[in-house]
Amino acid sequence: MKRWLINCDMGEKIGNDHLLMPYIQSCSIACGGHIGDADSMSETVQLAQKYQVEIGAHPSFPDQENFGRKPMSMASDTLIDSLVSQINSLEKVCSVIGARLSHIKPHGALYNQAITDLRTAGAVVQVMKKYPGVTLYAPWQSVVSELAQEDGIPVKFEGFADRRYEHDGSLAPRNNSDSVISNPKEALSQVKQITKYHKLTSIDGITFDFEAETFCVHGDNPEAVAIVKLLSEKS
Repeated sequence: MKRWLINCDMGEKIGNDHLLMPYIQSCSIACGGHIGDADSMSETVQLAQKYQVEIGAHPSFPDQENFGRKPMSMASDTLIDSLVSQINSLEKVCSVIGARLSHIKPHGALYNQAITDLRTAGAVVQVMKKYPGVTLYAPWQSVVSELAQEDGIPVKFEGFADRRYEHDGSLAPRNNSDSVISNPKEALSQVKQITKYHKLTSIDGITFDFEAETFCVHGDNPEAVAIVKLLSEKS
């Protein structure tokens, strides 16, 4: 049994999914909110099946212009409808191919807002209720993970191998030049600290409690392949 599980966000038309897939256990597939279409979803689902990788949906704020990385204020019903539409589009592809959806992981700004914002988190939980048995990927002690657990929704706590954190447990903003970890050994060190000591050292040097069961490596990280290879070798 592996000491840690590795996941990647995929189907984002970066071009390296086939290089990453052999080293991971689960993938979260873009389904149209920030990027993705029927062809990219189908290609990624089939690739995941080839390597026996669990398949998840990676819905986003409907904002392809900003790749889903810009905070948005949406009416809850409108947001829920958009997320359900995105997830259903991936489920439709899965049903044609004979695959199954194992988890849902919000993308980008939606993921970050749901960590602390009650209304956004509530919308995500309402979406999860429409997919019984499907697991939510979310951060430990986040508003969205706690709401989901209260409603009996299975949650897998996620950490990022290739991102720095603030001391409050939030991700360091990408406009900080040190927010992305590109050195594979540094990524491994961060994962080891979390899994062995249940601690994490923030970007400003403060160590705090932290838990994670699965670790994400971003496909658009220039060293993504090297990072997942090393994590896979050491797990």
